[in-house]
Amino acid sequence: MSKGTVLLLMSGGVDSSVAGALLLEQGYDVVGVTMMQLRSVDPSGEEGGCCSQKDIRDAKHAAETLGIPHCSIDTAKNFHENVIVPFIRSYENGLTPNPCVHCNSFVRFEEAFGLALEWDYQFAATGHYARIEQDETGAPRLYRANYREKDQSYFLYGIPKHLLQKILFPLGDKKKEEVRAIASHLGLVTADKPESQDICFTLGRPYTEFLAERIPSQEGPILDQKGTVLGTHRGVIHYTVGQRRGLGLSGGPFYVCAIDPKRNTVIVGKWEELGKRIVNTFDSRWIHEPQTGDEVLGQIRSRHVPALGIITRIQEGGFTLEFNEPQYGVAPGQALVVSKGDEILGGGTIQPYLETRN
Repeated sequence: MSKGTVLLLMSGGVDSSVAGALLLEQGYDVVGVTMMQLRSVDPSGEEGGCCSQKDIRDAKHAAETLGIPHCSIDTAKNFHENVIVPFIRSYENGLTPNPCVHCNSFVRFEEAFGLALEWDYQFAATGHYARIEQDETGAPRLYRANYREKDQSYFLYGIPKHLLQKILFPLGDKKKEEVRAIASHLGLVTADKPESQDICFTLGRPYTEFLAERIPSQEGPILDQKGTVLGTHRGVIHYTVGQRRGLGLSGGPFYVCAIDPKRNTVIVGKWEELGKRIVNTFDSRWIHEPQTGDEVLGQIRSRHVPALGIITRIQEGGFTLEFNEPQYGVAPGQALVVSKGDEILGGGTIQPYLETRN
């Protein structure tokens, strides 16, 4: 007897392919869906993007091997409006956004559940490395993957709580080597496919090149913390908080500490000036909201080791986290993800320092 019907998002990579195999093994009925999120041609002549024509072909071949139906859906318009445009607007405002967080937490799963509802499917699933478990009341809770080297829970903090009840992450207890071994054993075309490390919609180009075609950029002053001019920058879109290389300054090393797009300035300092203990956020979302005064873990980047801090403010749309120790390279526009142990509680977007205190 089937455990239920599942709409599986297949990116054309090994993870989602193996997720499909595991779901079948667990007794679910599965249909694979690939979302064509971008239609462009990359320098090699291959139509690219997320997901590209090659990715769609790979997903289709993997689905055929697994014996499940597969289809592709054109979601390029929604992706452009809700991922690419906010990415560009963020840089215009001096932020350093993470489009993968925005896509996964705020766009992709809502699209998937729209399709699942329309097609009368009970669950949606992906190849993300994360875990969902039910608490004693039956409420869903999001946890880090068992193996931290592949954990992707940082990108998922914004998934609405009501959707978590219907999401399956079959790879939450797997190592990457196990996943590739399963794919190889099954003869999946994706078994040895390398992982993409780039922002999908820049098609392999530096993101600054992508932005330069869309945002006017001009030289401006590089200032120290006291406002002294130390040099000239190439345009604020070329810099991010924590950056050390490419500043061209003597007397360093210096690090980018803040960006002020209104004054077209880059503010730098020494390593000790880069540290931040108090971090404000906006656009917050909670799966399980903490209380003011709670001790939690804060994660400022996907590869950052979560650090202890205290929630000092929670209000609609934002919160403040005071870390026990200074954190370095806290970039406005990135996500600050809050957890207790391995449980992801939620998070928000880091606010510019020019509007906060240290």
